[in-house]
Amino acid sequence: MSQEQKCYLCEKSASVSSAVNENKDVNRVECETCGIYYLGSPTLFEKDYKEMPREKRAMLSAYTRQCFELEEEPPELGNTDLLKDIIAEYENKTLDNKVKNLILNLREKSSQYGELVSWAAENDYPITYSFGHEGSTKIRDLAVEKGLIDWTAKSTGLKLTEEGWKLGTELKKIAAIIKDANTRG
Repeated sequence: MSQEQKCYLCEKSASVSSAVNENKDVNRVECETCGIYYLGSPTLFEKDYKEMPREKRAMLSAYTRQCFELEEEPPELGNTDLLKDIIAEYENKTLDNKVKNLILNLREKSSQYGELVSWAAENDYPITYSFGHEGSTKIRDLAVEKGLIDWTAKSTGLKLTEEGWKLGTELKKIAAIIKDANTRG
């Protein structure tokens, strides 16, 4: 049974339903911000996520959203102590990493050069490894300053410039090589 609840990570409205993942009872969460993920043993771990600092949950949101964007299997989150490495990895992303991930995401969603891609900092902040929309907005503005994207205040989306398109295409090739290497693994 699916019900409208709050996401464990971003606390926004999400669809949470009971499910079975790898023979375990879990909650399957579908969130516009965080993507799709499972919370293993919800009765044990739900409290841990409510007590976790928001900035730590934001980094897990970046992780789950990245899995979703890359069309990987939804991750299962469980014991928060076991997720410290994931949190540390995402907390330590540089400004360059953040801008590149934004460009890669826009390129992945663009079928052709000049296409406007829907973008809402309130929901898309995990793509820039940010704690919230303020950080995501700063990354967007930095990408504009670098001449990688076009954006105006009246726009509901972002568009890659020629430089952004070229960088995004290179990043897309690198991501495909990494994904291929991981599947052969």
